[in-house]
Amino acid sequence: MERYCSKCGKLTKEKNDSLFVCEVGHENWINPAIGAAVFIIKENKVLYGVRAQDPNRGSLDLPGGFVEVNETAEQAAIREAKEELGVDVILEGIIGTCTGNYQGRPSLDIVFVGRLVSAHIEAADDLKGGDPIWRDLDDLPYADEVADVWFPQAQKDLLGWLRR
Repeated sequence: MERYCSKCGKLTKEKNDSLFVCEVGHENWINPAIGAAVFIIKENKVLYGVRAQDPNRGSLDLPGGFVEVNETAEQAAIREAKEELGVDVILEGIIGTCTGNYQGRPSLDIVFVGRLVSAHIEAADDLKGGDPIWRDLDDLPYADEVADVWFPQAQKDLLGWLRR
């Protein structure tokens, strides 16, 4: 894909995965968008929503999304849980970070674990593609059931985090 300079409009050349430079020498950095997602835990089960749209419509997904300006990753994870599943959560820790790609945009997702504090679950926004489901910790979804390629590793990291 051709990239053009954001300052002068001239064609750029790739210096590395993150840097494109035009003939004038303007640097155009391609940095990942920061996202936050949360594994919601209750009684040894994890809550998943169902994607309502592409990419990966119909697959299981965690509540999550991009961190907004002037918002921390923690605030974004809590907000996304409320927006997409209608639930309130208390974050208990960070599982780790995962790199991804959302519709051609590189991303870095910060993955949290949270405890459910509200009883009413209502799918909305990106996760209104079906009824949310609980999966036992010993029966987490396989790679072909989930929305993102980083989920299987994140699920392993979740199990390790819970065993600590």
